Amino acid sequence: MAPLQFDKIDTQSVVGNVVNQISSLIIKKEYTAGDKIPTETELAEKLGVGRNSIREAIKILSAVGVLEIHRGKGTFIASKVSPSFFDPMIFSLIIEPKSASDIYEFRVMFESMIIFSAIDKITTEQLAVLKSLLQNTRFMWETHKKDDVEYYTQQDLLFHQTLLEMTANPLIQRMGMTIMQFIPEYVGKSISQKNGIERSIKNHERIVNALEKKDKDSIINIIEDTLSEWKDNWSE
Repeated sequence: MAPLQFDKIDTQSVVGNVVNQISSLIIKKEYTAGDKIPTETELAEKLGVGRNSIREAIKILSAVGVLEIHRGKGTFIASKVSPSFFDPMIFSLIIEPKSASDIYEFRVMFESMIIFSAIDKITTEQLAVLKSLLQNTRFMWETHKKDDVEYYTQQDLLFHQTLLEMTANPLIQRMGMTIMQFIPEYVGKSISQKNGIERSIKNHERIVNALEKKDKDSIINIIEDTLSEWKDNWSE
């Protein structure tokens, strides 16, 4: 393989520039999973920066799971995505300013994408799994657990997790699981509203019905209705 070309960079935001250059080479597939990258000394020479800056950049890329440091062997492009890779997304959801309408709009878009992705891939067996999950939840609602918010919150999350798996798309799944770490509190708030449990069950039954009929035209309206209570609770 021909030597990779790096651009020498100025001293402003040196570490960030090193991170961006290495990331760019990975995005362009000039480096792929398992490849060894140049040593700190080689990178410092190619980029025209100090070894400390290179070391800090490698630490950052290792922390988010892009690079793997093998002691005595060198630094390599990660062979698989670390769960920590999307942690910055979680932090931004928690820390950055946001409005109910922004989060609502994002979730409508993302939840709709999940169903659009699953609708042409879902098998008869997978559809049966979703139906069984809903039947069990409804049975518990009608016979036993009338007011157990925690139980129905977990059932709600399990439904969405199961649906996410049916997209058969690892990128959608990874992002979806990251988002799901952030929303249980707000799902619980929606569930705990008056008629919230039964409303959740009915909304999920509408989703299953759309999947079964491959009714793409109804998806956006279903998701908007499903998330409306979640939006109302966001700022509470």
